[in-house]
Amino acid sequence: MNTDLLQAAHHLDKGRLHRLNHAQGLRIVALTGCLWVTQDHDLRDVVLEAGEGFTLDRDGGAVLSALSDTSFLVLEPPRL
Repeated sequence: MNTDLLQAAHHLDKGRLHRLNHAQGLRIVALTGCLWVTQDHDLRDVVLEAGEGFTLDRDGGAVLSALSDTSFLVLEPPRL
C-alpha cells in the first residue's frame, strides 16, 4: 500500500469547503465520503463518491464541498 498518498489526503468535515485556485488539470479523487465539485464558470456540478475521480477541465478555480465527512486527494497532471 502506498502510504505517501494516504498522508497527502485532505480531510473535510460534512458541510466544509475547500477552494482550489488555478485548478485546471488537477485531478480530484474521493477516498471516503462524498464530495461536490463546482468549477468557476461551469454550470455542471460533479458529485464524487468514494473511489471516483474527476479532472478539472476549466480555467480558474474550483470549490469542493463535503456532502459527508470526506477524504480526498488533489493530484497534479503528469509532467511530460
